[in-house]
Amino acid sequence: MTDSYPLLKDLTEQLLKEVMQHVQEVSVEQYQIVCNSILKYATGSGTYVYSPEFNDNYKEYLEKRFANGEVCKEYRRFQLRVLRMLSSLAETGTADFSSAVYPVKKYPVSSEMADLVEKILGSYPLSDATKSDLRAPTRHFLWYASEQGMDPEHIDDVTVMKFLIEEVPVSNSGSTGRTLRCIKYSTEYLKFHGNHCLHRDYRLLKLKNDHRRIIPAYTEDEISDIADAATNEDMLSKRDLAIILLAYCTGLRGCDIIRIRLSDIDWQNHKLSLVQSKNHQPLSVELNGSTMNALADYILDWRPECNDHEVFLTAKAPFRKLSKGFGSMIDKYCAKAGVEKISFRGFHSIRRAFETIMVSRGVPIEIASQMMGHKSIVEDKPYITHNKSQICFVAFDFTDVPITTGFYARHKNSSSHNTKGGAGL
Repeated sequence: MTDSYPLLKDLTEQLLKEVMQHVQEVSVEQYQIVCNSILKYATGSGTYVYSPEFNDNYKEYLEKRFANGEVCKEYRRFQLRVLRMLSSLAETGTADFSSAVYPVKKYPVSSEMADLVEKILGSYPLSDATKSDLRAPTRHFLWYASEQGMDPEHIDDVTVMKFLIEEVPVSNSGSTGRTLRCIKYSTEYLKFHGNHCLHRDYRLLKLKNDHRRIIPAYTEDEISDIADAATNEDMLSKRDLAIILLAYCTGLRGCDIIRIRLSDIDWQNHKLSLVQSKNHQPLSVELNGSTMNALADYILDWRPECNDHEVFLTAKAPFRKLSKGFGSMIDKYCAKAGVEKISFRGFHSIRRAFETIMVSRGVPIEIASQMMGHKSIVEDKPYITHNKSQICFVAFDFTDVPITTGFYARHKNSSSHNTKGGAGL
C-alpha cells in the first residue's frame, strides 16, 4: 500500500503514456476524454491528489449520472475501467491493462513472437499509425513460419515464397502491398540478427502494377433511397440524414464533415467554408435547399447541448464531437433501404457519386476537380466511375454528324469509291 499518492494530473498523464504503448485496439482519444472528465470533477471538488476515497467518490458521482441518463451503459463501464487502471497505477506503479488489451483472434502467436513483431517494426522509423497497420501482416508471416515448423532463426527462402504464393492470395489478398513491406522488414531484421538461411534480397519485391479498384458509385436513386431510410423523428436519424445529404451535396470527405463547426456555415449565402484535413487547402462549397433544411432541422431541434462547437455530436451521453467515420452508419441505411452491398463501397462512395454525376451531366473535369478540393485533376481518376452510355457513344457512326466540307463530304457525293489520298474505311 502506498503511503503518499501522486497528483491526479500527473497520474492521468502517466496513464495516457502507458495507454499509447500498450493499447492498440482502442482509441487513445477515448482515454483522454475520460481522464479529462475525472480531472474536471476533481477540480470542482477541490481535490488534486489521488486517494481511494476520491476513487469511491467519483464512482458514486458516476453512478448518479448513469441513473439520471447522463451517461450510457458503455461509457459508464469504460470509465470504471479507467478508474481501475488509475488505482492500479497509483497503488503499484503499473497500470492494469488486463481487460483493455483484446486477445489476438487471428494468427495467434506466443508472447516471444509478439515481442519479435514489435522489435522488427521498432527497428524502422515508422509512425505509430504505420506500425498499427503492419502489425497484423508481420504477425501473419511469423505465424505461418511457425506453422511450417520454422523458428525465426531458420526461416528460409522457400518458406517466404510459399507464404507469398500459397498463403497470402488465399487468406489476405487485400493487403498484398502491406504484406510485401512486412516481408522486407522481417527478412532484413532476421538476417541482421543471426538468420543465415535467407539469401534473397526481398527489398526488390514490389507489386507488378499500381493496383486501383474501380468501385462503382451510388446512383442517384440509391442515394435517394438511403436518405429516405434516415427520415425517422429521432436525434440519430436527423443527424445522419444531414450528414448524408451534406456528403452528396458537396462531395466532402467524411473526415472533413466530422470537423465542421457551427461557425463554418454561412446561412445567408448558402455556403460552407473549411480547411481540408487531407491537403490543408481552404475550400468553399455551395449548399442546396434540402441540405440546409436538414442541417437547420438537426441543429435547431435535435442537436444536444454541448460545449463542443462541432456540428455533429455523438448520439449517446456524454455528448461530444464525433471521433470516427461513417462506415457503419452508411451500411446500416443501405441495408434498411435495400441497397446492394458491394465490396469496398462505403461512405466515401457518396463523394465518388458527387463527381461521377457532375461529369456525366457535362461539368468539365477541371471544374469538378476544383469542387472536389483536389490540387490536380490527376487525383480525379479514381473517382470517375465508368459511364456505359458515354462509352457506347464512341461506337456510333457519323449519320447524325453534319459534315459539309472536307474529304468525307466529297466522298459522300462522289460516284467513285476511290479512297486514294484518305483513310480507307
